[in-house]
Amino acid sequence: MSLTNFIIRRIITFIPTIIGVMFLTYIIAYAIPTDPVRAWVSEKLTDPTIIQRIRSEYKFDAPWYEQFAFLISSLFRGELNDPVRHKNVFDEIFSRFPVTFELALLALIFLIIISIPLGIIAALYKDSLVDFFVRFLALFGSSMPSFVLYYFMILIFFTYFKATYLAGVPTPSVSCATTLNSLPQSYPVIGGIISFIGSVPIFGAAICGEWDVVTETIKRLYVPALSLALLNGGFVARIVRNSFLDAISSESIVFAKARGLKKINVWRHAFKNALVPIITIIGLNFGGLLSGAVIAETVFNIPGLGRYMYDSISRLNFPALIGSVFLVAIIYLIVNLIVDILYAYIDPRIRY
Repeated sequence: MSLTNFIIRRIITFIPTIIGVMFLTYIIAYAIPTDPVRAWVSEKLTDPTIIQRIRSEYKFDAPWYEQFAFLISSLFRGELNDPVRHKNVFDEIFSRFPVTFELALLALIFLIIISIPLGIIAALYKDSLVDFFVRFLALFGSSMPSFVLYYFMILIFFTYFKATYLAGVPTPSVSCATTLNSLPQSYPVIGGIISFIGSVPIFGAAICGEWDVVTETIKRLYVPALSLALLNGGFVARIVRNSFLDAISSESIVFAKARGLKKINVWRHAFKNALVPIITIIGLNFGGLLSGAVIAETVFNIPGLGRYMYDSISRLNFPALIGSVFLVAIIYLIVNLIVDILYAYIDPRIRY
């Protein structure tokens, strides 16, 4: 099977997978013994006519399967509204996702910087102090509750060192946003690409030359990003260590050593052979980060997708939750597809 056919088949399977994920999410939410409409409206609102109108509008006076069909059909038509904020769900999601993308990208950079060098050093110095430290870091990240680490990082960087702040996320100026939005009209292709990239605030500020916004964004997000990297860095480093050890003990690398290749060249070939599982775990981590680090965004007060999902769960906001899960499923499927395509590029022995 060619790579093109593989991609087409994977894309075709996207729809049933996404609907299945949203169905399970809805069933779990539906099982909660409470009235969602009462959670949406103000406690002071006791008018039964208004409550019944809202219940009828979102099909809560119908069987569960009609409710689910209504949510899915409204979602795919782009007409699903947030009953709490009275806005379109997609408008809310897409206004918050760029902030989550900034956090995920910065966390990914920290994750790569921490895990790959540590994993390689641990493999080269097996059973050394560095190897023990990597194992400890992996155990630390797996066992420590994430919110404990987040509050500890806040205590250090915010309370003691005053090296960050916990209010808001910087955005480009109005003139910068206006310029970026007008680019597609003047330059349909290039302008559209630049405008799309600039929709992420830190990239938009960089394009407009507003480097103070870029600096402030990094200052605001580096602590939560570093916290996310620390939670996952040890585990990824263990994967890097084990993959590198397997690669360096393979027959091809033994033959390369016998030929008298320099150590740096031998390590380079071994690292390339070890990349497949490394890319898998890093890709899945990035997909998880893009899906919204719910606890991190809540603790650090970051107005991203994760915070939106947390608020939706707290208010039993089914429409917002279904829309968010839809985006999360899309992200995971796309990331997995990209990872599978990278397999073929990195390791030519893999065929689809």
